[in-house]
Amino acid sequence: MPSVPFSDFTVGEFGGIDGRQNILHVRADGGALLISRVPAAGRLSDQKLSRLRMLLTSEQFSKEVADAAQRKPRTTEQVCSDLITNEVTMGNLSMSRTEPCGKESRPAPAFDEIVSIVAPAIAGNFDGPVETAEPPLFPVRLGRMEHQNQAAYVIKVDAAGRGTIRLAGGGSKQRDLSVQQRDTLRLLIARIIEEPVMPCTSTVHYRLDVATEPAISGPDCGFRERQPEFGALTVLLEDAFDL
Repeated sequence: MPSVPFSDFTVGEFGGIDGRQNILHVRADGGALLISRVPAAGRLSDQKLSRLRMLLTSEQFSKEVADAAQRKPRTTEQVCSDLITNEVTMGNLSMSRTEPCGKESRPAPAFDEIVSIVAPAIAGNFDGPVETAEPPLFPVRLGRMEHQNQAAYVIKVDAAGRGTIRLAGGGSKQRDLSVQQRDTLRLLIARIIEEPVMPCTSTVHYRLDVATEPAISGPDCGFRERQPEFGALTVLLEDAFDL
């Protein structure tokens, strides 16, 4: 079986009683972005990254992916409310596992170790801050439309992480984002603008403007391929201003 080159990869954790949707994007240099109810960014240690590189490019993991693709899920299996599905994707390799109720799943040692190594990061506990200056923090403007009991606002953040919010009715305040918030914001924006803004006819709740060259602008529904990231962006900025 030919070896697979190491590259950026993603580990997801979905389901459970709390309906979690945690997605960890890890770059080949160890920088990582967590998409969750509490978005965050950081890095994995060199030791962890080295082990993950070995596992993800191993024949064992490729075999586990191939074996999982050949097995069809049984529709008669009992469904539990607290089932958690883990998913690992790197390039064309993708595999997910959901533990059956009261049963042990087939052994997948490489997959299980990958999930175990990144578990602290998926919980928001990284081995250190993001060490690279790339991607840069582009100035952004996030506007929320008035909707039911949600007041409209406009949040602006410049390239240095200085933020301003203007609330409907004239109130405003300023806030300097923390290093953690700036790192998370710049990695989120980089992922959001990877995909083109698409036309949409859904109700618009937010509008995002990013001061790239050329500028990127669109409503929340226009960032169709990056909805988890867009949601994390709004959570991050609203939390930064105590909304």
